[in-house]
Amino acid sequence: MSFFEQYRTGNLVLPNALFFHFKDIFPSADDFLVWQFLYLQTTTQIGEVASSQIAQATGKTPTEVNKSITTLTEAGLLDFTTVKVNNEIKMVVDASPALAVLDKLVSSENSTTGPVAGQPTNTQLIKQLTDELEQALGILNPMVIEDLNKEIQEEHTDPELIREALKEAVFNRKTNWNYIKGVLRNWKLSGITTKIQVEERRLEHQGKKQHHQVSDEFKTGMDAARQLWGGQ
Repeated sequence: MSFFEQYRTGNLVLPNALFFHFKDIFPSADDFLVWQFLYLQTTTQIGEVASSQIAQATGKTPTEVNKSITTLTEAGLLDFTTVKVNNEIKMVVDASPALAVLDKLVSSENSTTGPVAGQPTNTQLIKQLTDELEQALGILNPMVIEDLNKEIQEEHTDPELIREALKEAVFNRKTNWNYIKGVLRNWKLSGITTKIQVEERRLEHQGKKQHHQVSDEFKTGMDAARQLWGGQ
């Protein structure tokens, strides 16, 4: 089922893919923020959210909010229709067109990259990574999501490398995003940019330690990692 179809069923929160395609969909961060308020209006029972309410909540002026709404509408990310209720004409906003755009991007990405049979697509890897991060760190706050997005989109970090850094964090019982970023930074400084290189480094370290007694701390870390990844 597509994101747009899920939206129509009323069973959708903001999909992970929306954040990782943010720059491809929304003209600016301010426009995205305004869109989220209108998305909230159309997917909950909160009722109509006035421009003045959005302005007060975001620190913007009503004029700036209305400008964003116009920009979003012109970009095909919002749709407005008029309905007659109790002999009154009301304007109804629909935020779903942005998800229709997202579906096209994801579909195009999958068909363009032509994934090898049996291997996950980049979008699937990102979703898997986000799910695992939430399992280890708890619900991800917007700052972590933004950081993760920058790491993948701007720094071009392989999602699998971030997944390996998460494993390191769990193993060392340091389950926080700053520690994961530190691991990634150290790996990059050492020229490690792929999962294969990480595995080779681990094998090398294991070879050096194979004659030493395994500590209780090592066993605890291994148990925590196995719990999260089901023995992978």
